[in-house]
Amino acid sequence: MLVNAVRSGARAGLSQREIAAAVGRSQPEVSRLLHFRGASARGRALARNRRKVIELAAARGARNVRVFGSVASGADTAESDIDLLVDLEPGTGLFSLARLEAELADLLGAEVDVVPARGLREHLAERVLGEAVPL
Repeated sequence: MLVNAVRSGARAGLSQREIAAAVGRSQPEVSRLLHFRGASARGRALARNRRKVIELAAARGARNVRVFGSVASGADTAESDIDLLVDLEPGTGLFSLARLEAELADLLGAEVDVVPARGLREHLAERVLGEAVPL
């Protein structure tokens, strides 16, 4: 709910300071919720390679790349994978997604799960969409 409130405020044109006051949080926390920076080693690798991740995704028919799960929250461990939520171009198939996952795993040095937004199960969609942070 906090993430949704912060993003709604940003869409409405409020400054980060105004959003922070409205939700009772600090401005730096609001900034963190609006922009992925990567707090962990995996998160920093993802942030460092942001452009290349987006390029690889586009080449495989995926756009609007967002990170969610433990890497997005900074709670990941050495065993964690990197969860990416994407929107797929029409005609993009499972083979393209599998190739993208392999290419991203090579680039980032960790297992990567690429999840199409349209394929989210209803009981997970609200949580995933609420915590997903755009690269």
